[in-house]
Amino acid sequence: MRTDLLSTLTRRVLFAPLADQGRADVVAVRLRTAITLGVLAEGEQLPAEADLAAQFNISPVTLREALTQLRDQGLVTTKRGRGGGTVVTAGRPDQLRAAAEQARPLSGLDLRDLADWRRAVAAESAALAARRASAENVALLERGSDRLSTAGDEVEARRADSRFLIELAAAAQSVRLSTSMIGLQVEYAPLLTLAYVDTGVRSTVSQLFEATVRAVRDAEPDVARGCVVRAVDHVAGRVAELRTRGWAV
Repeated sequence: MRTDLLSTLTRRVLFAPLADQGRADVVAVRLRTAITLGVLAEGEQLPAEADLAAQFNISPVTLREALTQLRDQGLVTTKRGRGGGTVVTAGRPDQLRAAAEQARPLSGLDLRDLADWRRAVAAESAALAARRASAENVALLERGSDRLSTAGDEVEARRADSRFLIELAAAAQSVRLSTSMIGLQVEYAPLLTLAYVDTGVRSTVSQLFEATVRAVRDAEPDVARGCVVRAVDHVAGRVAELRTRGWAV
């Protein structure tokens, strides 16, 4: 799977039709995630409201409610009339506050389930990547682990983590694993933001990602699996700790 498909797959997950007509807050979360993950770039114009509503399988009224939420958060602006439309703005909300608001409703069981899902998909991706990855895949993974080691803040670190694990699933040569990993990273994004405020967490995970890449390059499936599981569990441990502190970072 080539890297230009990663963005396509991510968009497919984020813009997939919603069941039962969906709700405005669910649509707002999808679009906000697309913006914060960089799937929707600053200055990019969203599809026409009628087209986007049809894509999400929601009513135009529901879509407008979702867009209102995003405008209130400073993520998009909308110009009405001829030549108008909704555009992603350069403005960003307080990332930590937004992440904490998304994390706060999650129970301990929710966090455990998310960590279990993340661990399972990452572990299988790593093991298969060690058997199937091409030289190009390995080079992309090396760049991905470098991004985390040089991340300047928690938002850059979150994006680097997400990109690395999606690249790892791509290196496994599995569309289903890639799609699952993208969906998982979308849900886990606010938790990663909060966990990566801690530079120690960034450093530890970066080292484990580097070890994962070496194991993939050397065709060592068990080592690759073990390294990425330790990385996932390290983040999950930090997330659990933050929950006990009321998400105070």
